[in-house]
Amino acid sequence: MKKILALVLVFATVFAFAACGKKEEATVTETTLDAAALDKELEEALKNTQAAVTKVEENVVTEVATNAEGQTEIVTEIVTEVVTEASKGLTSGDAALIADYYNKAVAATIVEDANGNATLIPKGWQTMTLSKKIDGKGAIGTILKVLQPVVDKVLAENAKETTWIPGGKEGDLLATDIQKGTAISKDGKTTLTIMIKEQVDGPDCDGNTAGPVARGISTLGSIDTALEALGATLSSGRDTVKLTYKDAYIKCVIDEETGRIESGTWFYTVDIYIGDAQAKLAGIPANLKELTAAIDYKVVID
Repeated sequence: MKKILALVLVFATVFAFAACGKKEEATVTETTLDAAALDKELEEALKNTQAAVTKVEENVVTEVATNAEGQTEIVTEIVTEVVTEASKGLTSGDAALIADYYNKAVAATIVEDANGNATLIPKGWQTMTLSKKIDGKGAIGTILKVLQPVVDKVLAENAKETTWIPGGKEGDLLATDIQKGTAISKDGKTTLTIMIKEQVDGPDCDGNTAGPVARGISTLGSIDTALEALGATLSSGRDTVKLTYKDAYIKCVIDEETGRIESGTWFYTVDIYIGDAQAKLAGIPANLKELTAAIDYKVVID
């Protein structure tokens, strides 16, 4: 994932700095979740759901009794009893319950083989797309021929099979990470929809930087590491870097019998801003001034 930011910077140097002053509008590639619609769906589910599953058990009871004449006889009767069992699913809008249910599902879904290697069933697919075109100020010579092989390589690596559940490296998802969440149980499946709070990272962020999006999905990592992937360096302006992770959500279906995630989507948009920085890309000096861009990150398991 660290190479994703590098890819954005590559596009920036190639396309963005012969700027004509016209701002590019964001390309909408993903519909954000509707909080009001989630509330309505949960309200309907709560009306129709039962807190417990009931079943009727019939037991044959045999007793030895003495009748009015003093004779002993065997009396057999069927006793009907209503038994309640706690549901394995969850229907709730409580962030703490949802976070706990989700974290347990993640732990149950990631299993280890005989060699102790973690595996994921089912597998997923990861994609990254440039959702807002690069823009900025300044000028730079055309270096497309130099950087094109790097661009091609990073693009090819972006779309790939996943064998893991996104997030989790920085710790379990917390109730305080959730902006809004719903859990709806139906027909032996619980569907979790979790809207995650925004996370803003500065120039010192790295792969271990904690935050709501980092815990729920994961983040890009440090800008220095991203530049190193291109053989590039940032000589000044690190303090002007800002990454804003927004519109993040998790939507997954959990099998209530096994407790495992059987399908789901993990998504966020990250806005990238570099105020004023001096860099070298492929040995060529570049001034990155008021650079803006955004990428969408998505993992789909089905």
